[in-house]
Amino acid sequence: MRLPETREPLWLFYDAQCGMCTRSVAWAQSQDRLGLILPHPSLSLVAAEKLGLPEPRPLGALHAWSEQRGVTRGIDAVASMLMRLPGWHWAGRLLRFPLVHPFARLGYGFVAANRHRFGAPVECRLPSTSGTTSRD
Repeated sequence: MRLPETREPLWLFYDAQCGMCTRSVAWAQSQDRLGLILPHPSLSLVAAEKLGLPEPRPLGALHAWSEQRGVTRGIDAVASMLMRLPGWHWAGRLLRFPLVHPFARLGYGFVAANRHRFGAPVECRLPSTSGTTSRD
C-alpha cells in the first residue's frame, strides 16, 4: 500500500451533530495509520482558533487546516484529508483534477446542504486525540 504524499498533520472541523459527518470522520480515522488526521467538532474553541473565527460557530461544510495549505473547505477539505490516508491519495488527487473538481464541488454542496437527511443524529462519539470524547 502506497503511503500518502504528505505527512503534514491536518486539522479537520466537522458538524458533530450530523451522523453522516461523524461517520465520515470516523472512517478517515480508521484509515489513518500515521495519525495525520486531527478531528475536532466545528463548535470547538480549537476550530475557532485554527480557522481565525472570533468564536465557535456552525460551518455548514467540512473545514480543514494545515500549515502548508491554510484553510480549505468542502470538497477541497475532503481532498486534503484523502491525500493523508494510506492508499487514498489517488482519490484526493482526482478530486483536485481540473475536469473533476467543479463537479465534485457541486456534488459536495448538494450533500452538505442535505447532510442531516442522509443519517440519523449522532449516537456515539469520536475519540479525540487526547483520549477523551469529542462533541459540540
